[in-house]
Amino acid sequence: MGCSSSKDLVTPIDNGGLQKNNFDIDLNDPEVQKAATKIQASFRGHKVRKEVKGQVHPSEPNAEDDEIAAIDLTDPELADAALKIQAGFRGAKARKNIKKEDADLNQKLGNLNTEEEEVDIDLTDPELNKAATKIQATFRGHKQRANP
Repeated sequence: MGCSSSKDLVTPIDNGGLQKNNFDIDLNDPEVQKAATKIQASFRGHKVRKEVKGQVHPSEPNAEDDEIAAIDLTDPELADAALKIQAGFRGAKARKNIKKEDADLNQKLGNLNTEEEEVDIDLTDPELNKAATKIQATFRGHKQRANP
């Protein structure tokens, strides 16, 4: 906490000198620690407020603000330059999104390829042949109706 021991405290006395007092303070006491924390926090706050007070506030005009205020926003060259900057940014953003989408799609496709199932179909099954014939007949009828 800054003191060499918890029992020494130097206080001013009436004749202008300093007098050393001995106090028995338990530094492990939660109340003492709480008080010390409060003192430290208030000092840190004081220090920060002092620093902020010394800083230049943005509300005060400076040379850079004057330069920005002097820009003619109706200038066609300025509008063209702004459009080029915006187009470049939008293009970069679109390319980034496409690259991300491609990576996501490739990852999904990669996951599909690793999860292959082995399908066991009995090609001699009579019901399978009947279903295949029905599908073929339906498709041939659709094809015939589509081309008159």
